Amino acid sequence: MIVTLLGSTGLVGKEVLQFLEASSFVEKIILPVRKIGKGPVGAKSYPVEIDFENLKLHKNIFLADAVICCLGTTLKKAGSKKAREHVDLQIPLAAAAISKAQKVKHFLVVSAQGANPHSPFHYNRTKGLLEEGLSMLGFPSLTIVRPSLLLGKRSEYRAAENFLQKISEKHLHFFPEFWRPVHAKAVAATLIASLEYPPTGKHVIFNRTIARSDAF
Repeated sequence: MIVTLLGSTGLVGKEVLQFLEASSFVEKIILPVRKIGKGPVGAKSYPVEIDFENLKLHKNIFLADAVICCLGTTLKKAGSKKAREHVDLQIPLAAAAISKAQKVKHFLVVSAQGANPHSPFHYNRTKGLLEEGLSMLGFPSLTIVRPSLLLGKRSEYRAAENFLQKISEKHLHFFPEFWRPVHAKAVAATLIASLEYPPTGKHVIFNRTIARSDAF
């Protein structure tokens, strides 16, 4: 199987990449990146430097059996709601449209537990619109994973999130499974399980399922 992984440098994306490298059913991993780094690359991984603002120029990176999208940013990092919407909604939808045109059978995406196109909260509304757009494309197999707060070590420091992590990790059992914080590795494992055994049509995996399998 050939897999294209978007967002391979993020919290979940890094974990997904490790699982892909270790998966016997994966032959090749295409890694679209803004800039190729100097670090080591796995035996199956093929980094490709692209312009994310002009994905149509890089259609060949979507010649794959499946595409996994782990793209996402924060309001602080993006600088504005419009800029975050561009990363969390517009680029993923553009990638999905090209994937569909390239006959990709399975599209997998990391959304959010509160995703709702009519939500009063911008982040949840953005993720809801993303899910709505992906559903309209009609992939033979569409996996949407909806995690709650993600636990794990990020490359950038997020004070509020780090504070919540320290509190929640000590008291995870007090949280209802629907909203319980989950480790990024558990989200990645959920994606890989769906990749190996793709569902027919659209399949939404809620946080409670991730939480029950979170042994990390």
